[in-house]
Amino acid sequence: MTEFDNLTWLHGKPQGSGLLKANPEDFVVVEDLGFTPDGEGEHILLRILKNGCNTRFVADALAKFLKIH
Repeated sequence: MTEFDNLTWLHGKPQGSGLLKANPEDFVVVEDLGFTPDGEGEHILLRILKNGCNTRFVADALAKFLKIH
């Protein structure tokens, strides 16, 4: 990682600082289904909150739990 104090600045050092998206909690995804679930049909809608796990891991864990491969 670069130490910013050691850099040469074209217009002087920045007046402020910040930290962007440093933790998993900083990333929030809310899916837009494009329809309102009505409770009818042969599918099950799950709302899954995951933290620190990638989508592939969660999908594999669900498949294992449901005994589908």
